Amino acid sequence: MPVRPASGAFRAVAAGLLGLSLALPGGAGSAWADFDDALRAYERGDDARARQELRPLLSADNPAAFWLAGRMAEAGRGGTPPDAAEAAKWYRRAADGGSVPAMLSLAVLHLEGRGVPQSDSRAGDWLRKAAGRGSAQALLLTGAMRLEGRLGPASDAPGYLRKAMAAGSGEAAVLLGELYLAGKVVPRDPAEAYRLALFAESKGRLGEPFASRLGRLSAQAASELPPAQAQAIRGRSGGREVSPRQDEKPAESLRTGTGFVVSRLGHVVTNAHVAEGCKSLVAMVDGKPVAASLLRLDPEHDLALVRLAVAPDKVLVLREGRELSPGTPVFAAGYPGEAARTGRMRVTSGRTRDLASGMGPAGDLAVSAEVLPGNSGGPLLDAGGRVAGVVRARRDGAAVRARVGEGLGDVGFAVPLASLKAFLSRGQVPFVSAPSSGQRNVIEVERDVTGAVLPLFCRPGR
Repeated sequence: MPVRPASGAFRAVAAGLLGLSLALPGGAGSAWADFDDALRAYERGDDARARQELRPLLSADNPAAFWLAGRMAEAGRGGTPPDAAEAAKWYRRAADGGSVPAMLSLAVLHLEGRGVPQSDSRAGDWLRKAAGRGSAQALLLTGAMRLEGRLGPASDAPGYLRKAMAAGSGEAAVLLGELYLAGKVVPRDPAEAYRLALFAESKGRLGEPFASRLGRLSAQAASELPPAQAQAIRGRSGGREVSPRQDEKPAESLRTGTGFVVSRLGHVVTNAHVAEGCKSLVAMVDGKPVAASLLRLDPEHDLALVRLAVAPDKVLVLREGRELSPGTPVFAAGYPGEAARTGRMRVTSGRTRDLASGMGPAGDLAVSAEVLPGNSGGPLLDAGGRVAGVVRARRDGAAVRARVGEGLGDVGFAVPLASLKAFLSRGQVPFVSAPSSGQRNVIEVERDVTGAVLPLFCRPGR
């Protein structure tokens, strides 16, 4: 039986979101243990016990409890008929408290028009919020909707599905594999379809209907390949990794760097040495190339301002307050090496350094966070995730060695925040700044800045 290209994609994904395998918002201590008791009671059909366990959690405004109460209302559990409108009220309270499953549930209700007005726009808002918190399901559902011409053009679907795969979704690999096998939206390529099937298999057992679809995809893709080629693909991937198609990669002659979004109008900051001398400049946004035009250059401070043809949804916030003192924790986010071509952002941590006069580029911040080729133009972030500078060089680069000598240990450099703010103000860029608070880790920072830190590709020439 031929594989139908991503047939019923939205309904299949929406059905999967009704399962209980979603990542639930965590808590601490007894509250989380009590929620576990409520969830286990719900799963075994003991609705009376589930409601009993939920009561104190609902009184304590526990978002996970709000979400489960919504699930019970939507399913008609506990002796009451299904009530999507009541479920939506619970989901909204849970989503306002940061519950990603509730955001996904609200998106599905708006897409289907159950209990709330049908609105692709509102559904898209909730999906963006969930995706901003690292939800693979949100990216998967967005890709599935794009395939049906909703929330945007179908041509955007592969990019969302790739990002969902990067977040660990085997279901996204099944949908994308079906597209490659059928030649729908993407060029027909049974070999790529087979690689994607192997990736999905590596993610463990999938729920229905994806498990059946994966079986058909794998069998049909393999049957269209010479046995030796199929065996070679299986041997190379080992079911662990799927590389982007070669025709999806930017040409090897391109120069790569990093930039980050600083305004709702699509303004992006990067280094002057990244954006200068480009015949064309492109940013990858949600897996899709977006043209960028150069607006301003400041070679003295190694800063450049470009503007994207389509503004991303996410913007980074600049730090308010004094410059960072030596020993302050910082993060560097960017796309070093092959990361620009794979779309996998890397975030490293370190601290600011105190260097003797003349031991670094004049006025720059010195940091111990690892800085590699391709990080140039990415944001330097403080402990709270606010922009505190622009990464510009590493000490072991030839240009930096020529300026600071060979005696300095490995260190990176960043344009300080004051220079960045002055540069943006001269260009009348409506950037956002706010005080910084809290202490984030690498995983949290990566989640927070995904979608606003972009790989850039420069084709040199005039």
